[in-house]
Amino acid sequence: MTKPSNITTFVDALTQELIDMPDEQVLEGRDAVQLQAAAQVLLKSARAEAGKRRMAAAKAGVSASRAKPSTSNVQMENVSAAEARRFVAQAQNDSRYTLAARKLGDMTDEEVLRLYSQMKHLEDASSKGRDK
Repeated sequence: MTKPSNITTFVDALTQELIDMPDEQVLEGRDAVQLQAAAQVLLKSARAEAGKRRMAAAKAGVSASRAKPSTSNVQMENVSAAEARRFVAQAQNDSRYTLAARKLGDMTDEEVLRLYSQMKHLEDASSKGRDK
C-alpha cells in the first residue's frame, strides 16, 4: 500500500472533524428547517431539469430513428418472395441465426417476407451494435 499524500491526510482529517462536529456548530445560527426547505427546492429543480434533458434526448433519438430509413425497410421494398425464400433457406444453415425447424414450402409469401424482414432487422441491429 502506498503512503498517503499530504492532501489526502488533510482531507481525511477535515472530513473526520466535520463528522465529529455537533450540528449546532455546523449550522451556526442558521435555521435548519429553512436550509432543509431550500435544499429540497434545489433538489426538486435538479430532478426536473434532468428529466427534461432525458426526455429531450429520447425524443431526438426517436426522431433520428424515424427520419433515417433502415436498410431492412429499403430492402423489403426491393425483394421478391422468391428472393426472401432463398435468403431464409440459406440462413437456416447460418450459425448467426437460430431458426426453428420450418418447412419453407409450407409458408405463405407473406410469412416468408415477414421472416425475411425480421432477420434483416436483426442484421441491422447487430451491425449497428458492432459499429459503436
